[in-house]
Amino acid sequence: MKRNELLILTGMSGAGRSTVAHSLEDLGWYVVDNLPPALLP
Repeated sequence: MKRNELLILTGMSGAGRSTVAHSLEDLGWYVVDNLPPALLP
């Protein structure tokens, strides 16, 4: 059975969030930028 994983990436402007998000995409993660808070589990 495959386990679902959720990673919430936060940080201040200029902290490298976009760089990390692109790296996660390269590793096969599905990345959503600027997810509305109402959609968080």
